[in-house]
Amino acid sequence: MPLFVVEYTFSPETSSGRDDHRTDHHGWLAELVRRKVVLSSHPFAEAHGARFVVDAADAETVTRLFTHDPFARANLVETVRVREWDPAMDEFTA
Repeated sequence: MPLFVVEYTFSPETSSGRDDHRTDHHGWLAELVRRKVVLSSHPFAEAHGARFVVDAADAETVTRLFTHDPFARANLVETVRVREWDPAMDEFTA
């Protein structure tokens, strides 16, 4: 399957809301990692976003999947960017 990079940006105003939903967000991600759908998940150091590497059939599937994130459901994600990714040399290459 193709790989995709999902990038979130957060606004500083949603910080407390993210704190309120972080446990559910982490649980949702942990299940996707367990199923090997999300291969990597990491927030940016400045806490204004996050990036995920996702193994899925197509961008539409990824977009639909990420609407179920508790952060997204609580309107805590300012922007979501989904891009297909073709790694050249690393642990993600076939």
